[in-house]
Amino acid sequence: MYSLPLISVVMITYRHEKYIQKAIEGVFLQKTNFPIEFIIANDNSPDNTDNIIKQVIKNTPDNVQVRYTKHEVNKGMNPNFTWALKQAKGKYIAICDGDDYWIDENKLQKQVDFLEQNPNYAICCHNVYFLNGETISSQSPYDKENTQDTYTLDDLASKNMIPTLSVVFHNLNINFPNWYYSSPMGDYPLFLWTAKSGKIKYFKEKMGVYRQNTGVWSGKQKDYTKIISVFENLLPDFENFPTTKKLLKEHKNKYIKLYLRVLPLKQILKSKYFSDLNFIDKTKVILRKLL
Repeated sequence: MYSLPLISVVMITYRHEKYIQKAIEGVFLQKTNFPIEFIIANDNSPDNTDNIIKQVIKNTPDNVQVRYTKHEVNKGMNPNFTWALKQAKGKYIAICDGDDYWIDENKLQKQVDFLEQNPNYAICCHNVYFLNGETISSQSPYDKENTQDTYTLDDLASKNMIPTLSVVFHNLNINFPNWYYSSPMGDYPLFLWTAKSGKIKYFKEKMGVYRQNTGVWSGKQKDYTKIISVFENLLPDFENFPTTKKLLKEHKNKYIKLYLRVLPLKQILKSKYFSDLNFIDKTKVILRKLL
């Protein structure tokens, strides 16, 4: 008989007909001494993703309970992600998008064991391989960037060292604010909120594969304003964490400068974001435009 899951795996998918089978099989690969709840949220994919999912989950292993939903109407990436998170009943949540996949059969067992034995940690993650086309690189950017095995909230506010497909974290049943549903970032705010309650463990072993060049960012002006808005909305949540708030404000200002860089000088001076910069940054923005 199926018992309450210790962990819920959340997988969102849209137009992933080329990748979804491998993503699901990476979850089915897991050898655990606890039950796994596997939530697959298909955001009304118009391709063959739905049929592939239905075929693959016919071979669900005994330690996994699949809860598959295909939405009747496309929700959008972050509303779908948020919906899937809210379905999770597990003590912990793991994330793997429908275009990434896991390769270590003991991944979940290792991470859950660590979190169970170390209650002062809120998040556990690991290194990953990068896949570009059909080529898996033996080197990962995280090989050099992530040199510690433990990180803090302030470290996370400085840089996001967590590959999304690698994360396992405490299910805090967060009451998501309204702005989050339309946010272009789903994972980073979630990790920041969770890291308020504990430390972050990083395993250097590569236990998954991240598929590059399947994202949606274009670098357009409107994208910068969306990212600026994310950091603007996050700031009030970290009033009691002054260093974290300072670092998040620095991120916000970085994207403000990127946004202003492409505007004519007159528009820069009229922009609501220009006034958010300090005197030195304002001067740099203007000089860069004049020179």
